[in-house]
Amino acid sequence: MRYLLPFLLLPLTLELSAQRQWGVNDSTTYAIGGDTVLIASRKALHRALPGDTVLLRDFSVAEDEDLYIRDVDHWSASDWYVLVGSRYIGSQTTLWRTTDAGVTWSIDESFLPATEIVSVNQMAITPDGTAYLFNGYYQSEILRSSDRGVTWSRWLHSLIAHYYGIIPCGNTAFIYGMVGDGFRPALWQVPDTLWALTDIQFWSGCHNSGAPGCHNPPFPIQDYPDVVSYFEEFAAGLCLALPVEEGRDDFAAISLVLDPEGAAFRLTGLAAGDHVAVFDASGRSVQVGRSGDRFTLPGLAMGIYSVAVRTGDEIRHVRFFKP
Repeated sequence: MRYLLPFLLLPLTLELSAQRQWGVNDSTTYAIGGDTVLIASRKALHRALPGDTVLLRDFSVAEDEDLYIRDVDHWSASDWYVLVGSRYIGSQTTLWRTTDAGVTWSIDESFLPATEIVSVNQMAITPDGTAYLFNGYYQSEILRSSDRGVTWSRWLHSLIAHYYGIIPCGNTAFIYGMVGDGFRPALWQVPDTLWALTDIQFWSGCHNSGAPGCHNPPFPIQDYPDVVSYFEEFAAGLCLALPVEEGRDDFAAISLVLDPEGAAFRLTGLAAGDHVAVFDASGRSVQVGRSGDRFTLPGLAMGIYSVAVRTGDEIRHVRFFKP
């Protein structure tokens, strides 16, 4: 549902999978579970209620007019992050966190032992429960946490790069950003061998044009929103073409049949107690209706979606394209 804010002059945009841009993304909605919808203006965070909005926190700093809300992410309907920084990339940022739905806030510095840099460009929390911080500019790095942000470790770092984000795809993912001396847009799939490593200098090869496994736009493109839009659409096509890992032999097969009109799908192979969640191409959870093994897709846009089925400690993924 889209909520209107009469005191905001710019139109609302859907929640992003990448960092907001100064003067571009005001205002942005985030559906974060239950009936909780957050709306970020340039400097303030609101909670949308039917027919009304409530100001949760104003992140303005009188001494620095260039500060704005760069990103909003969440673990649950009450546990959120708000990243505040300058519109100038590479400057210092502040990561705020609330665990009580915005009643109280604190500055989260749990990632500091893993880095000497405090210039977080954006944050991402993927469906498998891993959180990523894309940190630094020109000498950039990716930090990650698997314990809900309690501790962080440096995953990889690279010179002359500005990472923009990670796009989940079943059991793998794509990383993209601006690389090389000329900061050329590039996207690459995370190698299987990279997932288990920490604190490594990793060169994707994308610093050089034409490197195998690196994808570059076939036309000049530099503006951040355009880079994000291009690679999210491009990665969706790559994701659809990738085979889905079968998992353990004793884990029952899951298959998906999409209705011809694309408004619903059925899952076969579900067991009692299985938990089913649906995610868009950016890894954010989307709301679906369920009746037995049939799932409806109200209002979902065209694109690639991933269905995660959890049976005990096992997770299976299947993907589909909604026309």
